[in-house]
Amino acid sequence: MATPSLATCIACEGENQTYIDEIWDDRYGSPGKFSILKCSTCGQMVTSPMLSEQDLPALYSRYYPRGNADVAAIEREAELVLAPDAAKARHRNGTDNQGHYFVRPAQKVLDIGCGSCISLLEIRNLGGEAFGIETDPNVRAIADHFGLNVHIGSIHDNPFPGHDFDLIVLNQVIEHVPDPIALLKLVRSRLRPQGKVILGTPNSGSLNKMISGRKWLNWHIPYHLHHYNKASFKRIAEKAGYNVLSIQTVTPNLWTILQLRAYGDETVEGQPSTAWAGSGPSTRNPSPSVTARWKTRLASRAERISVETIAPFNRTVDALGLGDSMLVQLEPADDSSA
Repeated sequence: MATPSLATCIACEGENQTYIDEIWDDRYGSPGKFSILKCSTCGQMVTSPMLSEQDLPALYSRYYPRGNADVAAIEREAELVLAPDAAKARHRNGTDNQGHYFVRPAQKVLDIGCGSCISLLEIRNLGGEAFGIETDPNVRAIADHFGLNVHIGSIHDNPFPGHDFDLIVLNQVIEHVPDPIALLKLVRSRLRPQGKVILGTPNSGSLNKMISGRKWLNWHIPYHLHHYNKASFKRIAEKAGYNVLSIQTVTPNLWTILQLRAYGDETVEGQPSTAWAGSGPSTRNPSPSVTARWKTRLASRAERISVETIAPFNRTVDALGLGDSMLVQLEPADDSSA
């Protein structure tokens, strides 16, 4: 797959200009410094330099924390989807930002970027037939343990030949893809008649991004390659031959807690963040400044205070369309020649 040019916007062909000139992996410590470019017309943003499809397997295999997965914990979590108040709990916690919860019994579902396979087990528990695609080779052992249909690689490999799907979901995936328009076109070709695509992706037009600036949790460099807002994603979907049925915002409460931790974190390029692992903030030196120490203290206190107030705040922000994650429902346009 060719990597799109970074000179012009993928959504509207406007001019891309530097928005953040130096940013790095502030979670897992993969080396390298990057920039964020922003379209001067529609606000769509992109990470520069752009990683290619060939770069991704090695990056995820080495740095993404799935190598020592707890399969018992994965199974327990997937069983919660059958709890009596599961839907209410997801709404309260902001975890209903994932497309596979729309599955109906007997539907065939493809989850592109199925990660730890919890979603596939949930689909199976809800009565659907689950298929998954995942770039990270660490996931093979998890899929084999549960007897799941998972292809390690890309949808460009034409996995599961002869199968088409009622529902195709991409949960926090399309921001990781070098060429989202090409991906969406290929996804459209695997849908059954009346099939839908539902995806979740960070919202660069969120209130949290406006407040957090370069500390925004969802820059997630270099893993997130594109940074969408509602208007720019609608243009991208239409270019790929879809009608946009709905775009709503849903903010996981956990994301807000992690954002509070990030405020007090001082990371160094090429080093993993201890704050991300929950073991306290990273610092640039063993004797951080008074300002840094107070920032860390205030962030920790805010996290403790916010546990009971975070849900109503996030649901209000979501209702205003300013939440941190978009949930997008798509159907192929009548004229699907795009």
